[in-house]
Amino acid sequence: MKKLVAVTAVLLLAGVAFAQNPPPAPPAKPAPATLNVGDAAAGEVIYLRYCAACHGRTMKGDGPVASGLKNSPGDLTTLSEKNKGVFPYDKVAGVIDGRQTSRIHGTPDMPVWGEIFAITTGTEAPSAEAAVRRIAMYVWSKQEKAASEKK
Repeated sequence: MKKLVAVTAVLLLAGVAFAQNPPPAPPAKPAPATLNVGDAAAGEVIYLRYCAACHGRTMKGDGPVASGLKNSPGDLTTLSEKNKGVFPYDKVAGVIDGRQTSRIHGTPDMPVWGEIFAITTGTEAPSAEAAVRRIAMYVWSKQEKAASEKK
């Protein structure tokens, strides 16, 4: 009986301690439904400075230097439509950042913006990650509605 009381007391104390100090939550990954419109607006400025030359102001891949590129820039307004109506935030942020891609097969078509944003103040963002997030949110905010949603 003494063992049962001791075990119960330990479990109760552990439960109380755990409730007071819960483990830290993992950093929240923005989902399209919760993306910040203010960050999307700030992302427009960064997009126009760093991305529009290739992708164009319309995000359709029609920037002024697009014709001189080996591979034409993609249409960024249809990413959700091509992904079954879900904006592929992680993929978009990863492509923009560029630091997570493997270079074993050569250089990527896009500059490694994560490295550039880390050393420039041109984004006016507090960090490279914030600049990438803002651009991704801006791209999300410009997604075309699927044909079924336009009706």
